[in-house]
Amino acid sequence: MTVKEFEELALDGNNYPTWAMDVKISLSSRGIAAALIPPEEPLPQGVAQLTEPQKYGALYIIRNHIHPDLKSEYLMEESPSNMWQALKTRYEQQRAVILPEASHEWTQLRLQDFKSVGAYNHEVHKICSKLRFCEKEPSEEEKIEKTLSTMLPADRILQQQYRARNYQVYSELIHVLLQAEKHDELLLKNSHQRPVGAAPLPEVHANFQKNNKFNGSFKGRKKNFKGNYNRNRNNKNKPHNSDKGKGIAKNKFDKTNLCRKCGCYKHVTKKCRTPKHLVNLYLQSMGRNRPAQGARYEAHFNLQPENNMEVGCSRDVQRAPSNTEELHVPRDSMDKENMMIEYASNDVFGDFD
Repeated sequence: MTVKEFEELALDGNNYPTWAMDVKISLSSRGIAAALIPPEEPLPQGVAQLTEPQKYGALYIIRNHIHPDLKSEYLMEESPSNMWQALKTRYEQQRAVILPEASHEWTQLRLQDFKSVGAYNHEVHKICSKLRFCEKEPSEEEKIEKTLSTMLPADRILQQQYRARNYQVYSELIHVLLQAEKHDELLLKNSHQRPVGAAPLPEVHANFQKNNKFNGSFKGRKKNFKGNYNRNRNNKNKPHNSDKGKGIAKNKFDKTNLCRKCGCYKHVTKKCRTPKHLVNLYLQSMGRNRPAQGARYEAHFNLQPENNMEVGCSRDVQRAPSNTEELHVPRDSMDKENMMIEYASNDVFGDFD
């Protein structure tokens, strides 16, 4: 595959001005630009006649940078000058097509339509190149007037200042505008760094050095011989009832807050919700709330059936004359709350007399 030095000529010839300039530069760099001069015209002074290899070298460069369809159309052309004149005659009519479009672009060109001066300057040179090809290039005065007259209305004071300087070259005006744009960008960056009127915060390390003065005693953590801070001083802030390794503190019961009803340490006496029969059993086991007789039952007393007298209380109880003695209590008359108290109405923790 042949490497191409520049873009090839399009079939419709829309890039003919650029292509023609690239061909002239390429041939002139090789010293064979005279190959484009027709044979009937005299050569410039100091230019030697080209040899056949040089002419075919120039023809190769032209054919290598045109559309493949154009190669087939001009297949029989062996002279580089004839090939050049044929393409020039064919595509020089592009001036009549490019001129109206370039003139319209120049008329509608405004500086305020671009975000930066650089983009506007690029568009000016692009349009002027088209007008130069059509031999209608604007002058320096026209370029300066186009730039100053299309600025933003808010910049009318700057416009007057630029007019007062009386620039004669368009490039000088663009250079000043680019500098002003760069300074405006720097001002915006500085204003966006922090709110207007806000002073910068002082440096932390500088403030620490000013306040950390030696007053005869050492403050802060000390280092051991390995360079590590002594961590024992920080244990003062830790809770004493914390669980090591987990960081979860365990609440211990305060034994001074003893419930006098059920003997529990989890709540006080006023907030006790233990059932009444359990409260009475606890009080009787602690020697409180004794019956009037003063007799105490055994702690492990268990009432046995009457037919088994060998196991039971430590003292014999007189039996009633009937062998089928049973205790029938109606369910409706039973007190559920004092059920166990009624069942052991004869002092459960003592022996029968």
